[in-house]
Amino acid sequence: MKLNLISLAVVAALGASASAHALDFTFDPTGTAGSSGDIAGVSIIDWAPGTAYAQNGSQAVNNYVLGSGSTAFTLYYQANLGTMQAADTTPLFMNGLGGNYFTAIMGFGERVNSVAGTTATFTFDPTNPVNYFNIYATSAIGNNLTGAGFVNGAPILSGHLAHTDSSNFSVSNSTPVLLDQGGAGKADNWSGQQSVTGSGASDLTFVVDSVNGNYFPDLNVAQMLILSLFNTSQVAPFNQVDPSQCMNTDTSTCTAGGITTVGTLGTVNGAPFDGASFIFQADANQSFTVPEPGSLALLGLGLAALGVSASRRRSA
Repeated sequence: MKLNLISLAVVAALGASASAHALDFTFDPTGTAGSSGDIAGVSIIDWAPGTAYAQNGSQAVNNYVLGSGSTAFTLYYQANLGTMQAADTTPLFMNGLGGNYFTAIMGFGERVNSVAGTTATFTFDPTNPVNYFNIYATSAIGNNLTGAGFVNGAPILSGHLAHTDSSNFSVSNSTPVLLDQGGAGKADNWSGQQSVTGSGASDLTFVVDSVNGNYFPDLNVAQMLILSLFNTSQVAPFNQVDPSQCMNTDTSTCTAGGITTVGTLGTVNGAPFDGASFIFQADANQSFTVPEPGSLALLGLGLAALGVSASRRRSA
């Protein structure tokens, strides 16, 4: 509950004063900050297309349409890094250069906000205990099909979702097509699994909780509130990569209790009143901002108010 209250305070502060400045940062892919490997002037983290899995997402939409049952679900995501870019999108580092690879995973709760025709919108669910975003330094590229290799050791940057600015998905064609139209050799590795065709987008705001200074030497969360902004496009079917058959979480890998996606989608992925869950290709980019002093002052007042409220509850 403490995390949820702090998240709400952050959102309140940002809502009252949306002014913030974009943050360029230094990135050292070798994990030896201060060495010749430092790359200055990074502004954008461009993630390669990966997998997003709305566990019980289809069922939540069905319940909303029927007017009964839970409309809550959990969204999981995993992807390989594409490039680190300057503000003008000039590539400064490509994933795998020098044998240095990076991956990302995230998980958080959402609720169905509306359903109009073939379009559904979603909002952040702060009551869901799943809430994390992690970047990992790994020894090899993650396998999009099997889900192997996205979690390796400790994360080098971690955060939690504070706010969903917008999130939606629209079905453009309900005629079933192959879900897996991407990946190695453009082969279908999902045994004929069918899917609707559609697209959407999500804008997400994360609060950065911890940073490994050997990789991000000037992102100091102890001295400043760092917000991570994600802009994500999402499509079905998969056209560039294979859909992941297993999703990693912040406490397990696909070789040790990850979330299996196969067999949860129904006959047609995304079709009304078919499977419980929905899977789609997600292509994200990430940037960092720091709220201006006015926003930080409001945040401080919000946190102070939470402290007073907690003290009163303890005294009661």
